[in-house]
Amino acid sequence: MKKLLLGLILSFFVFENAAAEVEWNASITNEYVWRGMSQGNGAAISGGVDIYNDVGFWAGAWVSNVDFDDSSTYELDVYFGYTIGSVSIGYIYYAFPNNTGEGYDSSEINISAEIGAFTVAANILADADWEMQFAEEIYYSIDTAIGLTDNLDLSLHLGFYDYDIDDDETDFGMSIDFQSGFSFGLIDSTRDDSKPFFIISYSING
Repeated sequence: MKKLLLGLILSFFVFENAAAEVEWNASITNEYVWRGMSQGNGAAISGGVDIYNDVGFWAGAWVSNVDFDDSSTYELDVYFGYTIGSVSIGYIYYAFPNNTGEGYDSSEINISAEIGAFTVAANILADADWEMQFAEEIYYSIDTAIGLTDNLDLSLHLGFYDYDIDDDETDFGMSIDFQSGFSFGLIDSTRDDSKPFFIISYSING
């Protein structure tokens, strides 16, 4: 939680003396799937707020209900970073405040770059409640979106988990995104117990 507070404090100082733009988002989905892993047993409602300033700094927070091992709680992500040109570097803290069992809190350093129509990224484990140290877990990803029509996009995703103490894993997915806010997706992974997830979502933002 100290890291969470540090992020909020840093974000305050970053935006105090620069013009900022605020955006918000809200979404409902039949299942919250993160990097090929289900984060619950049913519908999830999420929402967030992002702040950008005119010199490249950004920060935000996002929240969603989750369900681990029959223990309902919620996830709160707080993040901040800096973008210069097509490259971004940031920090994100994943908090599960109501979790009273095994600790799930963790944080990552993330680096991403826009290369043509693709976004490539690496999320490097910074700290975790479980027995893993800095950089013992790195998640690489590549994403792209193809405009099929004026109102229809095809989004493609490929991710790879590089673990130092476990088997590596790959997840992949595709979605059809409508300008109306609806999207339909299919997500799967190479995990032994993995099954395909068919995802239906509706999002709004402003």
